Amino acid sequence: MEPPDGGRPIPIRKITNWKRVSTALEEIDTPNLNSILNDIASTHEIDFPIGALTNDIRTMVEESEREVPASSDRRKFPPDILELIRAKNAVFAPRERISHSRVQIQSTSEVKVRVREFRNESWSDLMEEIKPSHKAFWAVTKALKTEGYTPIPPLKKPDNSVAIDDTEIAECLADSIETQCSHASPLHDIAHISRIEEEVLQKTSLEPKDDLAPVSLSEVQTLVKSLNTRKAPGLDGISNKAIKCFSIPLLSLLVAIFNACLKNCYFPPAWKEAEVIGIHKPGKPRDLPASYRPISLLSGLDKIFEKILKTRLSDHLLGKGLIIDEQFGFCPAHSCPQQVLRLVEYVSEGFETERSTVAVFFDVAKAFDRVWHAGLIYKLYSLQVLDRLIITIQNYLANRHFTFRHERTHSTRRLIRAGVPQGSTLSPLLYSAYTNDIPRPSSSGVQLALFADDTALFYGSRNRSTRFTLLPLQRAIDELGQWFRKWRIEVNPDKSAAIQFKYGKIRSRLIVDKNTPNLKMLDANIPWQRNYKYLESRSIKIYTSEIISSVLEILHFSTKQGSGPCSVEKVNYLDVINVPYTKCALGWDLELPTISKYMRDASKRFFDIAESHPKVLLRATVDYQPPHPTHLIRRPRNVLTGPPDSLTAAIESLNDVNDTHD
Repeated sequence: MEPPDGGRPIPIRKITNWKRVSTALEEIDTPNLNSILNDIASTHEIDFPIGALTNDIRTMVEESEREVPASSDRRKFPPDILELIRAKNAVFAPRERISHSRVQIQSTSEVKVRVREFRNESWSDLMEEIKPSHKAFWAVTKALKTEGYTPIPPLKKPDNSVAIDDTEIAECLADSIETQCSHASPLHDIAHISRIEEEVLQKTSLEPKDDLAPVSLSEVQTLVKSLNTRKAPGLDGISNKAIKCFSIPLLSLLVAIFNACLKNCYFPPAWKEAEVIGIHKPGKPRDLPASYRPISLLSGLDKIFEKILKTRLSDHLLGKGLIIDEQFGFCPAHSCPQQVLRLVEYVSEGFETERSTVAVFFDVAKAFDRVWHAGLIYKLYSLQVLDRLIITIQNYLANRHFTFRHERTHSTRRLIRAGVPQGSTLSPLLYSAYTNDIPRPSSSGVQLALFADDTALFYGSRNRSTRFTLLPLQRAIDELGQWFRKWRIEVNPDKSAAIQFKYGKIRSRLIVDKNTPNLKMLDANIPWQRNYKYLESRSIKIYTSEIISSVLEILHFSTKQGSGPCSVEKVNYLDVINVPYTKCALGWDLELPTISKYMRDASKRFFDIAESHPKVLLRATVDYQPPHPTHLIRRPRNVLTGPPDSLTAAIESLNDVNDTHD
């Protein structure tokens, strides 16, 4: 929108009349779509209706849009400011304005000053009354914690030249992503790779025998209803909000398209095009292409079909219990804290029984981006997935492309040669299938822990010699290293970490001395560390109280010992802040718990779930009697047996008194 005086353009935004879109889609009457039959047969008959549908929907949405000024806070201004704005607009009206007049300057200046004063006053008032119960509290918190938009600076290329303009930056970032989504390491076992690729080619060339469950209208309606309207659209420009406006005839057309795709083992090329943007990784240098995390914007229609494939793959892999017990990622009723609990309990038990524990955390490089496609298809056949579904997934992975968008510039179109698609709902399950044959340690007592690509081994021994403790663990690492190499999974030994957990009363004492031998991954040393960020980016530290307090923070537990983030002193401090809210009429009437009681109740729910969990690994982890609350060593379940804090006890006492009077 151009200003009347030819000055700085007024920012605008587009508003879509979704009611109008919905009505138009109900009354859609175009030859392109009405001529399409439900018995779609060939792949051409699939691509044509997708193209026609995409063009018609995009046109209808564009016809229902209108442009408005981007600033939407005028409705919040007081009457005096609105009057000033009207007066300024009258001055700038084409019939009345005098170019560069003093009236114009005074009017504009007065409005700016008054608006600035009003916003400062509003902010001051908000800061005086803001508290957790205020409706704007969390929005303000997020705004204060979030960095403002910072444009991507000139980037350093691998040849040490610099990408300066938008086109060069887009191409530089596209180069980085293209390299990331390909196999960077040399072929270690050419015979194995050739055998797998030949076997996959032979199997996928056969006519599929199995039939998949057909897609129903109710299934598509449920998936459309679950779409997140805040997700950005892909290159086709059809937003999830537009898809939610689809009429029954259009949804029926989608059902016909999806069933034709399953029948032909086909994934439409239009849905394999991704628009990628880059998000800066905190703490990384802004002038390096690798410092930007790629975010793929995929078609909403593509995501619906992906969920259809995921449902059928999940029914086979998870419904039949084919995913190994050590994998806690992307499985129903599993979570990060549950996998963390396995390690915490093992380490805590070691403190109680004077057993030393060594854990090794592996840094898998670009795990999702470098999945070997032929290896994945081979493993899906090994898991006896239906052949029609496997061939459809192979078609889904093949010939995918992306373009990188920087500001308003796009890079050239690039081919994705490896990996499972970023941003896809199907990718996590495919990665779990790809790593499902990871070798379980042959050495007795060595434990394996997986959460998606986060891989860890841990082992404990009462032997006082660390060297003997490391022997079984090194054997398990060797087995794991050979498997990584065989299936083209890259590991960074220098970014991996080994930590020894050993109970010691002196906090400043180093657990691992200089003479301790290094563990090795593929002949490279794994460095000993004092801490390592495992799973939810929480530090697991080597000292007793730090281990318990930091990991219990993840599990929302508290401990009486140590000065960790969940010590009783800090929890009580939070409860002091909570007192006014707890004692106010609303809090009292609703019987809101103190923070300590809330954490205890959450812990009880967590352990109740663990005790009845279908995986024996988790049930066995919590199958013990916690030490007495006065015992020097505390276990996570001690939070359930310890006495309540003084504030909670006092409130419970008052509640008992009130119940008695009632």
